[in-house]
Amino acid sequence: MGFRERLADGVGVLRLAVDAGIALASVVVAVPVAFVVGEAATIGRKMCVQSPPAVQPDSTTHDLGTVVNYR
Repeated sequence: MGFRERLADGVGVLRLAVDAGIALASVVVAVPVAFVVGEAATIGRKMCVQSPPAVQPDSTTHDLGTVVNYR
């Protein structure tokens, strides 16, 4: 095996290592971005479908919908 063959093999291995590093870095970035986009879409769908409360709050109803007794 000559010097040129070893150099070509070394460059090939280095190229594979760089490609693997780039692939790993893209996954590290893509996964959180995809998660955030998915969560934003889910929250957006929930906000569009949200309906108003069935019972209108009055003076005896707490903000959370629980009845408050003033005795």
